[in-house]
Amino acid sequence: MVLLLSISLTLSLVVLLGAAAMERAAILGRINGANGLTILVALVASAVASLVVALLAGWIGGWGAMLTVLVGSALYHWAMAKLLLSGLQAIASHIAAADRAKPPLC
Repeated sequence: MVLLLSISLTLSLVVLLGAAAMERAAILGRINGANGLTILVALVASAVASLVVALLAGWIGGWGAMLTVLVGSALYHWAMAKLLLSGLQAIASHIAAADRAKPPLC
């Protein structure tokens, strides 16, 4: 079961960090549009996949294992959302402050 949890955590990290890198590139490139949509989709996809992992853990290890995986998954996704979004917000604030400090072109 440790292998299952390790693989799922690694895949989740790859998806979430990839989405954060895409959002960061869009912020640094000053691309306007669906800001935050990539992170939202990645978080939802990762959370839904973790439900499947929790069901597998319940099938392998019983109810206790399923509840442990569900609680751990909820805490993990909450922490990742807070960390990734606060980092992206800091980058966006820095870029906005730099843009406001530039003199007008006209």
